[in-house]
Amino acid sequence: MPERPMASASPLPDELRAALAAGRVIPHYQPIVDIRRGRILQLEALARWNDPVRGPIPPSVFIPLAERSGLVGTITTLMIERALADLGPWRMRIPGLRVAVNLSAESLAAIHLPEAIGRAIAAAGREAGCLGLEITESVLMKRPERSRTHVERLRSIGVRVAIDDFGTGYSSLRYLQLLPVDEIKIDRQFIETSVEDRNSQIIVRSVVALCHELGFAVVAEGVADRDVWDLLLALSCDSAQGYFVAKPMPPEAVGAWIEEWQVTRPAAHPAAAVDVAQGRPLVLIVDDEPTIVSLIEGVLIERGYRVTTALNGQEALESVGRERPSLVLLEMRLPVLDGEGFVADLRTRGIDVPLVIMTAGPSAAHWARKLNVAGSIAKPFKVDELVATVERFATVA
Repeated sequence: MPERPMASASPLPDELRAALAAGRVIPHYQPIVDIRRGRILQLEALARWNDPVRGPIPPSVFIPLAERSGLVGTITTLMIERALADLGPWRMRIPGLRVAVNLSAESLAAIHLPEAIGRAIAAAGREAGCLGLEITESVLMKRPERSRTHVERLRSIGVRVAIDDFGTGYSSLRYLQLLPVDEIKIDRQFIETSVEDRNSQIIVRSVVALCHELGFAVVAEGVADRDVWDLLLALSCDSAQGYFVAKPMPPEAVGAWIEEWQVTRPAAHPAAAVDVAQGRPLVLIVDDEPTIVSLIEGVLIERGYRVTTALNGQEALESVGRERPSLVLLEMRLPVLDGEGFVADLRTRGIDVPLVIMTAGPSAAHWARKLNVAGSIAKPFKVDELVATVERFATVA
């Protein structure tokens, strides 16, 4: 929808300061959903300023003003605090739901950024896994070494990190390989033309394949209609954001949209819905990150495995009680009952099932040794590494 024209000349820094103090800059939320099954994964918080005189002021106007005035860090902090506060009732309805906030160059340059993010999460009474941060390529490349250090520290406390607007900047593939992010968001300029333009389609297919090989989940921005959605599904893209799913909406509209989406979302991918022959190995994925679960699930289903999932150790115990899996892929950092508690309870009950620890960095191998389990795989992982690990340890139970 076109932005309403402003009543007069561009706003001044003092007007933006006054708007921030008066609470007139608020988050609107645009959902990101799993393409394979339509599950709601996260809500991106986008700053909106509605001036009582001028009306809605476009972000393309007030964000550059905030950058020039040294106020963009204030907006970033406000978005994080508001998003974490708003998340509570939505997460009760959708366990594992996250909020995502865009991180500016000024914020990323702050020396104590990870500590500040950690304090905001603690003050909101949330766990770090419920927050995602989106950083554009151009911002990451302004100070690449500090960016990498900050990303590593943020992920070490459980915050998810995405590269936003991928394809518009100038990061090298080598740097992309070294940067420990969780997901890549393909810029809308490639997505919007992907149905009609063969070159755009080739770029999207290639980026999806590359990211999957590097262990990144892929989000498509600017998904405007069902044709684009279906193409992305065929190209094995993981999740989608755009007007086909929902326009950015104020916090009070999110609850009703969640109810509507549960009814109107596109049908599940046939490969996800089909009942695979019971003779195939069953893999239990225990992870509270829906994007990662969706990625692994899609890879394994396409290779003929049966898959079941659990968000925490308690759900995993219940799943094992219903049907013994051939293999458990286990994230250690889980709510309710963590990975160590899950393994202890399994052994107390005398249940012997192959376990592969699946967590970030060198801690995966550490936990595998400590718990004396079958193996480990470090996030982010390559698809062929995941497949080889599952093939090695999964046998028909």
